[in-house]
Amino acid sequence: MTFRATSLSFLLLVLGCSDGTSSQSEDLKQSKPAKNWSRDVVSTELDVDLEGNRATARIEVGASKRTGVSFEVGDLSIESVRDEKGPLPFKQDGSRLDIGYAAKRSGTIEIAYGFRDHTELQGATSKGLTFTWPSFCGNLFPCKSDPSDGLRFELSLSGVPSGAKAIFPPAIEADAPAYMLAWAVGDYTEIDLGKTASGTSVRAWYLPGEKQATTKGTAHLRDVVEWYEQTYGDYLFGDVVGSVSAEWGGGAFGGMEHHPFWHVSRGSMGDEETHAHEAAHGWFGDGVRIECWEDLTLSEGTTSYVTARALEATAGKAAGDGVWASYEQRLDSVVASQDRVARPEGCNQIDVLNDLWNDVVYMKGAFFYRAVEAEIGRETLDRILAGFYAAHREKAAGVDDMLDAIREESGFDPEPLADVWLRSLGRPD
Repeated sequence: MTFRATSLSFLLLVLGCSDGTSSQSEDLKQSKPAKNWSRDVVSTELDVDLEGNRATARIEVGASKRTGVSFEVGDLSIESVRDEKGPLPFKQDGSRLDIGYAAKRSGTIEIAYGFRDHTELQGATSKGLTFTWPSFCGNLFPCKSDPSDGLRFELSLSGVPSGAKAIFPPAIEADAPAYMLAWAVGDYTEIDLGKTASGTSVRAWYLPGEKQATTKGTAHLRDVVEWYEQTYGDYLFGDVVGSVSAEWGGGAFGGMEHHPFWHVSRGSMGDEETHAHEAAHGWFGDGVRIECWEDLTLSEGTTSYVTARALEATAGKAAGDGVWASYEQRLDSVVASQDRVARPEGCNQIDVLNDLWNDVVYMKGAFFYRAVEAEIGRETLDRILAGFYAAHREKAAGVDDMLDAIREESGFDPEPLADVWLRSLGRPD
């Protein structure tokens, strides 16, 4: 994600309850709604009616050692919960939905619900977009927003306004974080930017008045995606990818890693760095999820580093130098005004929006990798990043896993650099 703009806020809601029927097994019939966050979510299939703001989620869950299953449901209005045998007992407790479900049982739970549009970036928006990072997926569908959780998606949209185009992936067939799924509806024009050597079709979708900016901002996007594929490994989330203009309002800049069709704010459609950064999340941040919110720099710092590398490789050294010069300014600015530790201790012990998210995780992370590159060489670091992606793709990893990979593959101990760049305040010399 690259996002420098507006504030985001929060949620609440009602209760509902339903009893099991005689068609269900005895243990399920007698069960009560139970809080259980540990049950694995395998996949989510969403049928969404945009005109009526209603949806059905078919969620495949695994077996558990405990009864019940829980989801974040934000400000959704839950109408019914059932499986193939009939209604399931459920209770909506504010923004949490607890369902009665036998411990050893696995299967598909169907949840019918209503959702609402938001003026803030916290679910479905009134401008035809969705935005769920970091923990607003519950305002769009029943979910678990823990960044380490991965699941697969299917999505269908009905009720698209006449004359508008809906840009969304019908299926995501590799494990992805819950916040990755998105759609955008508007008066879009598509540009075909060509295919990579691996056969990935790269495109862009822009809104009226944005053709010139989009052409400028995506001038090297096909080459950038190809460079990521050839340098770090095959792309996971389909064979068609691209940037989608997002009307976020409020003078917002940056983008959001909604792969395979990542969103770029209207104010950033002419900025090559933003397009390349969001594309890179297909490898780091989405392709490899983060273990904890405290590991955010594993996503944003890694992505910022490889973005500069990709633009140098595809647009020339001057372009790469320009990215690093802008990074220098951003680093100095954030250290002077809002300095933080890029990798705080703990796991999911922070409020990522208020306690961590700013340019520190991007810039200190990028300069950490640049310092490692200076010690072990560019080719060695690229080989390590490629091996890390191969080992962890469709999985979650943390900053410590990356430090271990650097040490094991190069023989160089990155801990002193991690201490000054990622675990300390200020900017090292």
